[in-house]
Amino acid sequence: MTKRINLTFIRDADGLTADRVRAWLQVLLVMTLAGFAIWIFSARNAIDISGKPIGSDFMSFYAAGNLALHDQAVAAWNLPRHQAAQDAIFGQRLGYWAFFYPPPFLLICLPFALVPYGWAVCLWLTSTTAAAIITLKRWASTFADTHRLGVLPFLAFPALWINIGNGQNAGLTTAIMTGGFMCLNRRPLLAGAIWGLLVIKPQMGLALPFILAAAGRWKAFAATGVSAIIYGLITTAILGSDSWGAFMDASSLARQTLEEGLVGHGKMQSLFAMARHWGLPSVGAYGFQLTGAITAITIVVMAIRKHRPTAAALAALTGAATPLLSPFLLDYDLLILALPLIWIAGEGIRTGFLPWEKAALLCGFVLPLIARTVATHLYLPISPVVIMGLLFIVMRRLERYPYGPSVSEKHTAGGASFHEPLESSNRQAK
Repeated sequence: MTKRINLTFIRDADGLTADRVRAWLQVLLVMTLAGFAIWIFSARNAIDISGKPIGSDFMSFYAAGNLALHDQAVAAWNLPRHQAAQDAIFGQRLGYWAFFYPPPFLLICLPFALVPYGWAVCLWLTSTTAAAIITLKRWASTFADTHRLGVLPFLAFPALWINIGNGQNAGLTTAIMTGGFMCLNRRPLLAGAIWGLLVIKPQMGLALPFILAAAGRWKAFAATGVSAIIYGLITTAILGSDSWGAFMDASSLARQTLEEGLVGHGKMQSLFAMARHWGLPSVGAYGFQLTGAITAITIVVMAIRKHRPTAAALAALTGAATPLLSPFLLDYDLLILALPLIWIAGEGIRTGFLPWEKAALLCGFVLPLIARTVATHLYLPISPVVIMGLLFIVMRRLERYPYGPSVSEKHTAGGASFHEPLESSNRQAK
């Protein structure tokens, strides 16, 4: 009896009312801001107390941009020259942060090298973080009543702050992905033009062509490919064709970094990293990754073909499937999970939460906060499992509401609003 009661408690999560969720989000945000304030104000000359630069991964971007600014773009993929460029920033060696990105991303890094590092990392993080928050909130407003919660859920999402702490680009890639889905219905060509920018980090766009093709969004599909080619040509015209050769030559180091766990398998969140973390050789891990990726995208394509989901649901599917496709995925890349999390929450509040949905939302929300620690110290790489769970939840909701709830449901008592207790929506779903 006790086990049954406990299982019901987790399945329905009746205790997760809107007021409690809001309160816990406020606590989490305050604690996060306090931690970051201590980190920033304890730094000296943009170097924190651990001896690393603020936003350490941005060191790689800044050094690469500085090389490109001085007509040495190919040196960004040359380890000794890139190391020397990093050493020159602070006049000392603080470590090394490799540059594995394609030339179009280097083109984006270039203008940030025009200002000192401290200003550059500040501009980079504020602009890309703001872009992610604004696009996510505006996208959410197209299918859910989000004004009552404001920006709190977006600001409190741990993946956002992990990305900021690392000085990484997940804010930019998430903004690109979300911006495209905002335009998909009315301006599919513009959506494709936006998505073409994912050429800066191709692994984050792996799911898009399959999903767009399955949904019959051919204008957006074609525009994405054409715009990616155009961005590549612009990059070639500015940085030179040699930059592509240098990038390809550096791919062996990127592969070595992945296979040997030089970044750390705990920090990596892919199916490949899970397999390596549990002792599989690289060949076996690649097989595990490929099998999982093919299975995930096949299931998603079949669901799209069957249900013809809305653009918002396509975004949720894309956000849940993307992390399962690439072997190279780090914890800050989990910011893309904001898409399925927002969609599930919005649909659940409006139509009633299905069993396990609130539990899945909680797991997906806290995942970026705990994934690295749990994998590193407990040897439990949980990210692929949680992500697959989110994908299942999205697909189950599509099965329940193939075409989404009717417009009339948005403003009727059939769904709980953001200011109502969330347990009321659970009762409606039962």
